[in-house]
Formats: sequence, C-alpha cells, structure tokens
Amino acid sequence: MQTAARSMPLPEFVRFRAERGIADALLEAARKRRTSASEYLRHALRNQLVADGVDLPPLEPASNRNDA
Repeated sequence: MQTAARSMPLPEFVRFRAERGIADALLEAARKRRTSASEYLRHALRNQLVADGVDLPPLEPASNRNDA
C-alpha cells in the first residue's frame, strides 16, 4: 500500500451505492492491510482501472509546504 497517497491533495470526491455487506468487508480488508478504507479503495480502484487499460495521471506527492 502506498503511504505517499495519504499526503497527496485529493480534490475529487467519488460516492456510490453497494450491496449489503460491502462496507463491513471493506473495513475488514483495510484493517488487514493496516490502512484506511479510503486508501484501500483508492488503491484497489486505481489497480483495476490500469488493468482495464485506462490511462491515469501519475500519482503526485504533496508539495513541500516548507519551501519558501
């Protein structure tokens, strides 16, 4: 699991409905990977999109706020 994504700006919001049990399964899977449910979903979705042949922009690390 990529930890850099936690510090990246994430400007887009995605919301969807799912069948019963998915939310609990998501939490269980995220706990097993010691990550948040949001990070687990981002990782799984990105991997599936790439597998489906979708071109995605590269992940960009957060800019250093101490640069002045």
